[in-house]
Amino acid sequence: MLLFFVAVNQAESAQNIKIEIPDVIYASGNSFTLGQVAKISGGNSRTRRILSSLNVYPDGNILTRREVLRAIGDSDASDARIELYMPEHSRIEAPDYEGNLTDTDSRVQNDSCSVSSLVPIIKSLSAWNGDVEVSASSPVPDGRLIDPASIVPGTPAAKLRFRDNTGKIRSLSVRLTWTQNVMFARRNIRKGDRINVQDLVSRPMKITRPGAYVENANQIAGFTANRNIKQGEAILLSNLTSSNVVKKGRRVKIIARYGAASATADGVTLEDGRPGEWVKVRRADDKRVTLRARIINENSVEVQVE
Repeated sequence: MLLFFVAVNQAESAQNIKIEIPDVIYASGNSFTLGQVAKISGGNSRTRRILSSLNVYPDGNILTRREVLRAIGDSDASDARIELYMPEHSRIEAPDYEGNLTDTDSRVQNDSCSVSSLVPIIKSLSAWNGDVEVSASSPVPDGRLIDPASIVPGTPAAKLRFRDNTGKIRSLSVRLTWTQNVMFARRNIRKGDRINVQDLVSRPMKITRPGAYVENANQIAGFTANRNIKQGEAILLSNLTSSNVVKKGRRVKIIARYGAASATADGVTLEDGRPGEWVKVRRADDKRVTLRARIINENSVEVQVE
């Protein structure tokens, strides 16, 4: 175990804080907070809380000392003298499952194969390019799915109806968890900062508002932050501003939202505007339908349904 000093502030009044990270870390996911894997002592409660909430991003199954130092250096713990005790690389292992399976757990495991067969069906019905987890309280009925004809991504639950060979119809209620890779802030980003690829990291996230988050860095090339964005925060398109003007007559994707549900349609802008501004748009398949929408980016606008 090696000791490193992180002199965030050289003032005489600087706090002394000790961070200890073992050789082996038990954690899961593409990122976790420093407080989940480290023992943090000394200093005041505010600074310990800041350090505990820092997101660190492993490289596969390894957490590097460099990544921990980077996270500390980008933090708001500006009045601390930090002693970091950790090896150059800490190995990450998945936490062990504790306890015995209950009867309910066993039933879910036995049914998991049939429930997993619904995943490609749900993705096809929703035209979803991310992942979706499906859970059900009972086995999947035999027969062909006849309803619904489509599912809006982000919908938390649905009722599926199947018709078997005898013509009998059975229903199955399922819960749906939608996951998609979105961009997170790798450092604190201040209002007015231009967004760079180095500021972003991609992580899977459970989604209830498809289309609201930045999915890849190319979406926001040249954008600036219109508010402060904290390290580890998922980046909403509404948090960013572009100097690019969306011209009248541009074909865009219209995203209509109602609570957690959403639907999309092709549309055309009827006015010039910049991301964040409200403009008139119309449906591409029906010139009579005119809507007021907020521009998300050059390719999509958002309509809020009351």
